[in-house]
Amino acid sequence: MQNLNEEIEKAKRIAIFSHIAPDADALCSCFALKNLIRNNFDAKIVDVFNDGPIGDLYNQILRDEVINPDSQKKYDIAFVLDCPNLNRIGKCKDIAQKADKIINIDHHETNEKFGDINIVSTSNSSTCEILYVLAKGNRFDINNVIAKQLYQGIITDTNCFRSFSTTRLTHKVVSELLSYKFDSRAIKEYYFNSNTISKAKLITKALSSLKVYKNDKFTTMKIPYDVFEKLGANFEDTYGIVDNGLNLKDTEACALIIETTPRHFYVSLRSKGNVNVGDIAKKFKGGGSYLLAAYQAKGDIKEIEKDLYDAIEPELSQMEETDIIF
Repeated sequence: MQNLNEEIEKAKRIAIFSHIAPDADALCSCFALKNLIRNNFDAKIVDVFNDGPIGDLYNQILRDEVINPDSQKKYDIAFVLDCPNLNRIGKCKDIAQKADKIINIDHHETNEKFGDINIVSTSNSSTCEILYVLAKGNRFDINNVIAKQLYQGIITDTNCFRSFSTTRLTHKVVSELLSYKFDSRAIKEYYFNSNTISKAKLITKALSSLKVYKNDKFTTMKIPYDVFEKLGANFEDTYGIVDNGLNLKDTEACALIIETTPRHFYVSLRSKGNVNVGDIAKKFKGGGSYLLAAYQAKGDIKEIEKDLYDAIEPELSQMEETDIIF
């Protein structure tokens, strides 16, 4: 923590990056860090970059923020947040690699420790949670805007505290954030109680495709590309659907296979903890933690589903050989 404070103090130009197709934790951690730096250090240039697209769901995060400004010729520090490796920042990689120092902050087990400084904690629920711990450890001043951004990242990455990544520390951090002035109730409503009719139909379509494997221990759901146009839905409407796969009593891991464009797929994985889906995603050049992960693939949807099952089956078989102790 002391090194982090010293590095920011020495720097004049700072760039902040997160992964392609960012979620709320990725975006909110970027802007929260930017505002923490500007709120606690004098005369710093702090720019936030992301290789989009960024979904309309996150317009309210971007409303009062600037993203992808004209780049400085060189930055003293490149912060890379919520990314398992440097390739995950896409085209922005060129800007980051020119920086004098890369500081990597992440909570995913598959993180490759690619930074000059690596702050990687797999025991934290989200990158926003890590930032809060760092801010408190460095005695940074946190204002209402920063608190709101950190809260959004935590509540979405924990699926409103339903994820198995939620810990005692998570609840403690959220309790402290709620002492600041922002409408936490409106945030919950926005992310968790505002489904459109098209999303409701998309959920139904995904559930109708449910397949179970290995005595219900693994489930898959699929959303083909043509379904989006038929239902008037978009990729953002898939947010949270994968979690329905874990609702079955005996299911230990699940996948949602989304065809984003013809023959191009985004595979979202979830686990109750006995199957490390981060390791599974890594086999397909993706990443994540043992509880939630994702990767991208090309080809035929049936082949992708089969390849995924072949990769996860050994872990499911291992579970059958040993008793799970609660």
